[in-house]
Amino acid sequence: MRKLLFSLIIVLLIGGAIGLVMQQDSGYVLIAFQGVTIEMSLWVLIAVTIVAYFAVNFLFKFLWALLHPNSSLAKLTGNLSQKKALKNTIRGMLELAGGNWNKAEKLLTSSAEKVSYPLLNYIGAAYAASELDEHDRSKELLRQAHNTSPDAEFAISFVQSQLQLKQGHYEGALATLKRLHKMKPKHRQTLKMLVTVYTKLKDWDALQELTPTLKKQGIFNDNNLLELEKNAFLALLEKLRFKQKIGENTSSLESELNTIWKKLSTPDKDDEMQVLYASTLVQFGNEEKAESFIRQSLNDKWSDPLVEVYGLLTNVSMKSALANTETWIRRHPDSAPLYLAAGRICQRQKLWGKARDYYEKALMLDANSDAIGELSRLLEAMGDLDTAQDLIIRRITHNSQHLQSLPLP
Repeated sequence: MRKLLFSLIIVLLIGGAIGLVMQQDSGYVLIAFQGVTIEMSLWVLIAVTIVAYFAVNFLFKFLWALLHPNSSLAKLTGNLSQKKALKNTIRGMLELAGGNWNKAEKLLTSSAEKVSYPLLNYIGAAYAASELDEHDRSKELLRQAHNTSPDAEFAISFVQSQLQLKQGHYEGALATLKRLHKMKPKHRQTLKMLVTVYTKLKDWDALQELTPTLKKQGIFNDNNLLELEKNAFLALLEKLRFKQKIGENTSSLESELNTIWKKLSTPDKDDEMQVLYASTLVQFGNEEKAESFIRQSLNDKWSDPLVEVYGLLTNVSMKSALANTETWIRRHPDSAPLYLAAGRICQRQKLWGKARDYYEKALMLDANSDAIGELSRLLEAMGDLDTAQDLIIRRITHNSQHLQSLPLP
């Protein structure tokens, strides 16, 4: 406060002194140039000079501010432009969320070059263009996104793969996803999308190769993973059977089958896959390996569907097969398919009475067992027509489709 008062007194004293001097002698200035004469007092000239100095100085600074982007004025106008662009970006994102694709694309693209980080603008605009079926424009927008933010390659490629999947461009999506998988092998969403692409392209070999990674990363729960693996296995078996139909060598097909089977991560958890594997081995003519596989599998974990396949084997030792089934009967006395298998094995050895007993036990446990058909044919051949006739009626009702070519008395 004292400094301000002191400064004010000094200004007043200097002003008063100048005023006294001006009253005593105003001075005289004459300027003549090419016939033009200008007369004024000295003090007016000084005032005009001071005003002109400040005017020229202000004009110079104003022009310099306009010509230099880092000046305060340029920053002020730039900030206003950025604020408008940011507002348009937010509006564009809201339009995108609301499904207004055309408006969203226009707002996002128009403001992209004026925001500090245009990546989101270009990605959002690319998605909107894709929804408008403007796929070429969508690709161009993603390319611009990459040009502005090359460090965000993964995010941009991920969006690209999503758009390719949506558009049904599975080959292109696969190429993009492989690149993403190489960049981040554990990325969960990339792995899920790879499963989708392999399924769409029916690339079952690649899908089976991917299964251990899916299991390791916990991408799917056990049931979903098993279903995925089963579908791939079924498709690969169909491919092998087709190759057999067109005359490909069965030994090479069996080798392929074993390779496929070894790649499965959960073969022991599903009866259907075990039955398919064993049945395919039989189809390819290797009943010995099928017998060994079924026997080892049943000793480790019981399976009614698998033991039924065991009863269909014909080119193995029937004596050993019967011994195995009788051992299993002691362990699993409530298995109707096991008694059916034992009956068929006995019938192949022409042990008619024993076969009859096993068929009857199978029917006691399961009235709808295929033992109906097998027993009715056996009794008819043995001369027990009354019992056979009753069973034939039951067989017609049951409509058995799995009667085997077995010897009859």
